[in-house]
Amino acid sequence: MKTKPTTDSWNTILKRYSASILFFGISIFIPLFMENGYLNLTEAKAHALYLTVIPAVMLSGIASFTQIINLRGKKHEAHRKADINGLDCILACFAVTILFSALFSRNTAEAFWGNAGWSVGAATMLCLVAAYFILSRHYAGTANAWFFVLAANTVIFLLAIFHSMGLDILGLHANIVPRQFYLYVSTVGNVNWLSGYLCLILPAFFVFFLMATDQMTVILYGCVLTLGMMNVLLCLSESIFAGIWICAFFALPFILRDSKRIRRLGILLFSFGICTLLVAYLPLFAEKQRRARGLFSILLDWKAAFLFCIAGCLCFFVLPALWDKIGKKAVEKIIISTEILMAVSSVVAICILIRSYDNSWGNNRGQIWNTSIEIFRNFSLKEKLIGVGPEMLRFYYDGMTSHSLLVLTSHNEWLQWLLTTGIWGGILWAALFLWLIISYFRSHCREHGKIAFFLPLMAYLGQAMLNSPNAMNISLLCLFLALYRKN
Repeated sequence: MKTKPTTDSWNTILKRYSASILFFGISIFIPLFMENGYLNLTEAKAHALYLTVIPAVMLSGIASFTQIINLRGKKHEAHRKADINGLDCILACFAVTILFSALFSRNTAEAFWGNAGWSVGAATMLCLVAAYFILSRHYAGTANAWFFVLAANTVIFLLAIFHSMGLDILGLHANIVPRQFYLYVSTVGNVNWLSGYLCLILPAFFVFFLMATDQMTVILYGCVLTLGMMNVLLCLSESIFAGIWICAFFALPFILRDSKRIRRLGILLFSFGICTLLVAYLPLFAEKQRRARGLFSILLDWKAAFLFCIAGCLCFFVLPALWDKIGKKAVEKIIISTEILMAVSSVVAICILIRSYDNSWGNNRGQIWNTSIEIFRNFSLKEKLIGVGPEMLRFYYDGMTSHSLLVLTSHNEWLQWLLTTGIWGGILWAALFLWLIISYFRSHCREHGKIAFFLPLMAYLGQAMLNSPNAMNISLLCLFLALYRKN
């Protein structure tokens, strides 16, 4: 005999539905959503975010309201201790800081909606913090849910490949300036946005690929990761290397402790070598080959492809057998030595970058950053403390342009939050990632599958040093924060 659902069970169902709306909306709907091609991309992604979050918040709000009414009728209801941790407190304080900054900005409406920048205003961030709390408490999806995300990303990656060949099969480039054709790919937008998107989504797929237990799942994730690696080569945005490097630092202990994971890493390295050859020498990618600069000009060469293929073969055939012979203690020493070497290499690379830094550095990012620092120095005490309001920087760059485009953001997420939300907002944003890194070591995240939700956050941290937040990528950031918190 079936029992009739109680009010409490309906509340739980509604909250889980709201969390599922957020999961699929953020991971599928927002990345795929477009309006009028690339001409109003920032607004389109923000609209998709509102269409996702508002219904979910309403459902969750109805469930919470009925639950409160129900509890009032129970005199002896036991009170549960609030499940709140440091990450929750940081995000809640950050939401308050953003709202406070918007209310006291020179134009509250523009700061609230983000109309003066990339549409990451107070409304966007408040929606995302609300989404974080709903997802981190009520999402109950299974591994099968990620197959829908895989399908969506297959479309996204294939479109980026077609666009890099000069093929616009969906007409997304209609009315775009011809010189920007290769700067905007797939449904995610410009190549810098693609860089951030890949840094978020590929690390999760990578861990799922390493941990898959059945052959079909391994094949599916392997195929999508191969398409994703093609996108890494085609985005031509060097910010992706910062994300990959930081991600690799935290991922290596997880990979090197298991010979099966090393073998699967070898498959991906070999595949990356083949992708490098295809992008470097296929005539279809001639325009992308011509645009390759810096590290990409080194990477898109047969020598680099050969090295990746050799590394893949070593990981597949040699290292697993060696790992089984040398024992766990020796493996731990190798891991520690590798991590130290990566840390030292990072310091050396940073020193080299500082020595070469000037106004033209990073596609004129040097000039934008220098101007941003000067702007902050000239702020009043109030502006230094609470900022000038989300997405309000265009009023302070005084007509400054980069590649003939008006500069709207600082092109560095740390500077962006410092200038727009002040010292307090900058401290909270730094505290967010500091909490995550401490949590990585305290929870032994490197030893289990929870790292699938941690690595995207670290990769985002790396690429965000060269990019400003946009509605699509920061939505994914909040999704992975919630999944990491829940797990």
